[in-house]
Amino acid sequence: MSSNRARLDVLVSECREIFVEAAIKLNGLSAWDFSCPCVVLDGRTDEIKAVVIGVGSIGNLVPTSAAIDSPEVKEWLRIATEKSPEVAFTEMLNGDEERAKRFNEAYERLIEERHAGIKGLWSTDDLSSFVSRSQAAFPKAISAVALLPGQKGQSHSIFTFESDITSLLT
Repeated sequence: MSSNRARLDVLVSECREIFVEAAIKLNGLSAWDFSCPCVVLDGRTDEIKAVVIGVGSIGNLVPTSAAIDSPEVKEWLRIATEKSPEVAFTEMLNGDEERAKRFNEAYERLIEERHAGIKGLWSTDDLSSFVSRSQAAFPKAISAVALLPGQKGQSHSIFTFESDITSLLT
């Protein structure tokens, strides 16, 4: 976690001009709406990508999965990360029959998403929470999402945070 925190600090510092751009746009608004700016930082590779986008469009830039909102899929992902995907399947499909059925249905939705080309980086619940936090932060702070390399078997990590616009506008 500390290496990702350090990486996040570097990203924010290197992309300050993007935050300033977002702060200027936000400062010009009189009310929050889905067009309010937020910042997306993609630091998963050496080539940093940073963009200002309306909070209502963030799902177009950061793929979102409805399937991973399922408690059973979340549990499977946790076990797969800690142990292995095979062990996770065994644990999820053995035992309580109702739980196994719920997992199977949710996992099928996940596979359907993948076949449709959707590789969700976060869940619809995560996205909704981010939008709510953006609204709560208005007009004092810019909401941001940072995509970072994964740790301990994860493909990626996501951090959401707010950046006060006062220091960005001076």
